[in-house]
Amino acid sequence: MHFKKRLIAMLLALTLFVTGLLCVPVSAAGRRKAYVAADAVGVQTVGQYKELLEKGYPPITTEKFLRVTRALGFIRRLLTGRVFTPAEYYDLTMSEDLSQLCAYICANSGLDIEGLLTHLPETNQIAELVVDTFQIDTVAFRARCFEERDRLWEEGRQAESNILFFLGVFFSIMERCEIYSIPTEDPNVVEVVLKITYRDGGEQILHPNIFINTETGEAYGADDRGMVNIGFNCSIYDLMTYATVHSWQREFGFMLFYDLFCYTVPIVFAYNTRRFKFDYAGKEWMIQIWKGKYVITNGCEVGIYNRPAGSFGTYYNCASDEEMMTMSMELWHGDELILKDGPRMHWWINAFKMGKAMYLAQSMTLKFTIEMPDREMVDAFLQAVKREYHHDVTAVADGLTVSCEWAAIDY
Repeated sequence: MHFKKRLIAMLLALTLFVTGLLCVPVSAAGRRKAYVAADAVGVQTVGQYKELLEKGYPPITTEKFLRVTRALGFIRRLLTGRVFTPAEYYDLTMSEDLSQLCAYICANSGLDIEGLLTHLPETNQIAELVVDTFQIDTVAFRARCFEERDRLWEEGRQAESNILFFLGVFFSIMERCEIYSIPTEDPNVVEVVLKITYRDGGEQILHPNIFINTETGEAYGADDRGMVNIGFNCSIYDLMTYATVHSWQREFGFMLFYDLFCYTVPIVFAYNTRRFKFDYAGKEWMIQIWKGKYVITNGCEVGIYNRPAGSFGTYYNCASDEEMMTMSMELWHGDELILKDGPRMHWWINAFKMGKAMYLAQSMTLKFTIEMPDREMVDAFLQAVKREYHHDVTAVADGLTVSCEWAAIDY
């Protein structure tokens, strides 16, 4: 089973890596331009770079993001021969209460979620091409996809279950979608539901596993699986997203290829990372940390991984429930506290916060703590921090609690 998961993870990582390589310039000059476009447009002098470190830069606007989504029109043209026009969007509406929450997010971050959802380029022509070519009965296909989705979900195969859910909806050819909320037993909590009308005449109420506490602003999924079963919940009023303990990503462990892929798309991800490897209790352990830009957020991560002694390659398993530790973290830019999370028991504590400024990874400071099970592990981790060749992370222990700081560069 572990070998199968590892093989799937390696194939997934390799696919993503190759895809990323196809999406970026091949020349060194082209790669430099990609980084400049992502983080430092117009930066030509040391003074301008220092100003960028100090003040950051504006996040991508909703309009610019929509231009990216319109690139789907190119794919559609290749497949169907039909040119996309800006007026061709999915027919999607949102209820007033959810619209107000989206307005709050837009006012405080600039991200217009309602505008994005209601201006998604309609790609039904691609689904129609596949359905017509293979003579698919969309009613039977949808039923079969959802049946398999439920079976895979019961088996704990979240990623595959989510894929089947998407395929069932997409190839049924959606005619209209209404997003609204319904009350639950808790007077402060509503559930988000979707009413979808398909081109074959069918209608369906979908429960995408999104619950919102209107008092606290917490948007979450049931069973600790994250909203829409994607492994992440959201604190709306804090404009912050974070991973759940039982996210589907846990099934795929971690390997070097994941970071390599992210490095090939700097316009999406622009982070720095450090790895601390050590031996403890008969296993090889790795505690990895990240800070930087994640799509349209400033964010940071601390992950705990291990594998059997003598393992080959870069693949590590995510820490089990018994191996999780209590962690907390803070991300700073100068004197500005960008975000904080914890303390909480986790194997991968992280947080990604939207704001009106994006900062370079090297201009942010990550502070985090980990409560370890015994002094042997504390000492092994401290030695790993000292061995790490960048030498820009400091760590001190108070009993079994290790406090670390990954400081910003001195500008």
